[in-house]
Amino acid sequence: MEVMNKATARVHGAVDQVANVAAPAAKWLEEQGDTLTVGGGKMLDNTVKYIAAHPLQSLALALAAGYLLSRLTR
Repeated sequence: MEVMNKATARVHGAVDQVANVAAPAAKWLEEQGDTLTVGGGKMLDNTVKYIAAHPLQSLALALAAGYLLSRLTR
């Protein structure tokens, strides 16, 4: 029973540490959420415009990225 109590205390300590580290990041994301959403929308618009202007180059880039990703995940 003592071993179980020690293990439980360690797990609770680890969870508390993770929560303490994650709290500032969560607060920052909450504060910056709108800015990140707008930035993501702008990036998406720019990507759509680039693909429309350069369809073959975009296809080649997508194929190269897919190939590299498949090689990295082996």
